[in-house]
Amino acid sequence: MTERAITHSPDETVALGRALAAPLRAGDIVLLVGPMGAGKTYLAKGLIAGLGGGEEDDVASPAYDIVHQFPGREMIYHYDLFRLRQLSGDDVEWMMESLAAPGVHVIEWGDRLAGVLKQPVTTITIGFGEGDERVIEIAGART
Repeated sequence: MTERAITHSPDETVALGRALAAPLRAGDIVLLVGPMGAGKTYLAKGLIAGLGGGEEDDVASPAYDIVHQFPGREMIYHYDLFRLRQLSGDDVEWMMESLAAPGVHVIEWGDRLAGVLKQPVTTITIGFGEGDERVIEIAGART
């Protein structure tokens, strides 16, 4: 089953992320998928804030560090795989080790990792709608 939402601003996308964070627990993996500029980081800001990992303004895309950690009601790992256009065997190995750590794992550009994951995941796909709209589809483990 797939849920669908439409947001009309970055603030609404952050608010949706906060709402989607409520049922997340340690061990959950959330893949954020969509084109550049669609709003993956805004959704991640809401997810992390909703999990008690800080204020939205404290969350930036970890594009150069690849992963940031935020203590919250669960440890939160925020990844950005943009720079890893093709995952090497070493990349996959460290990602699998990292994903084994207890906490909630939020992965921007998560489609780059989807083929190697064995456990259930929630996939949130963000696309462009009319004007500033974002069309967001939520599928997988959460639904």
